[in-house]
Amino acid sequence: MKHPLTATLIFLTFALPCFGVEISEDVFAGAPHFIIKTKKATYYLDKEGGGLSRMIDKYGNDWISFKREPWERYPESAASSYRGLPNLVTQSEDVGAGHPGRKKCYSFLVDKNTILTISKSGAWQWRWQFYEQYATISMEKADPVHKYWFLYEGPIAGEFAPNHQYWGSNLGGPRREINDFYKGDKIFANWHWVYFGDDRVKQILFIAMEKPDRQIDTIGFLGNSSKGTESDDGAVVFGFGRQGDGKPQLTDPHNKFYIGFLKTKVKNENVHDAVAKDISDFLE
Repeated sequence: MKHPLTATLIFLTFALPCFGVEISEDVFAGAPHFIIKTKKATYYLDKEGGGLSRMIDKYGNDWISFKREPWERYPESAASSYRGLPNLVTQSEDVGAGHPGRKKCYSFLVDKNTILTISKSGAWQWRWQFYEQYATISMEKADPVHKYWFLYEGPIAGEFAPNHQYWGSNLGGPRREINDFYKGDKIFANWHWVYFGDDRVKQILFIAMEKPDRQIDTIGFLGNSSKGTESDDGAVVFGFGRQGDGKPQLTDPHNKFYIGFLKTKVKNENVHDAVAKDISDFLE
């Protein structure tokens, strides 16, 4: 059965340039995708999953690198199917909506830089907008009964290498603790924005909320084996609204999130302060 919006939305199956943004369509990991090319990054948006499966910086590093196998096996899938962004919905009949590889959504190209995603139940809706420098995900509808979170799960700069990697937030940085998610060692706080980087790459990824909240957020490194952070592969696990028992906490149906890359290495507090200003400028 066709979704009720298909009668009013225009489907465009060719590349559409707009303000340095080009959107086309292809198949990746066996699923139909929108491919969004911008000045700073190339994004792969899984139409049915409603989330990003790839996020490739200008140097060719894939900061998500979703794979289908192994599928949903802990902790092995830290190197495959757990990966994605924003991985929103974990409860109700829409579980998996917002996560690549899941078939819980419809996604429509509505103009030259905007994609609308709606869960198949109609209870969830969010809007993607892509620009030269960054992208936004705006929640437009959330199931009033179930909470959600906003996750980034992937290899920083395309490789799981905690000893070379760092992160920072509005509470300070750069930080180099190697917290082993598999062993229950996670950092909890309430952040407005975060960034991730690798000493070998002159590029950082930032993720921000437009409006600060009071919910618990978390960060840790999840290896794909019982070796934890010494595993051969894995992902950093970051979540807005992800508390200690793994339960989502976000309820605002109108949250807006920002993701993007900045060309820098955060070597010290002075560079961190400069990055903080750059991210704040995006949010103004």
